[in-house]
Amino acid sequence: MAQIFYVTCPSCDGKFPCHPELWQVDYELLCPFCQQSFPQERSPLIITATGERRPGRDARPTVPLAEPVDPRATAESM
Repeated sequence: MAQIFYVTCPSCDGKFPCHPELWQVDYELLCPFCQQSFPQERSPLIITATGERRPGRDARPTVPLAEPVDPRATAESM
């Protein structure tokens, strides 16, 4: 059975499956939701058949999460 991968559309953020033969070729992908065609490098997120998540080359930058603050470190001493 073929191992599909999932692509997120850069226009509408819809996620759709793709056949593995499209993984290494230069064909543009066609979003089944908004009908926009785009190279897979423009996808903000691609999920491989093994579950690996990788951004496309032109993906939107992600904002890092803030470090958790230890409430004991900010408490005033009495």
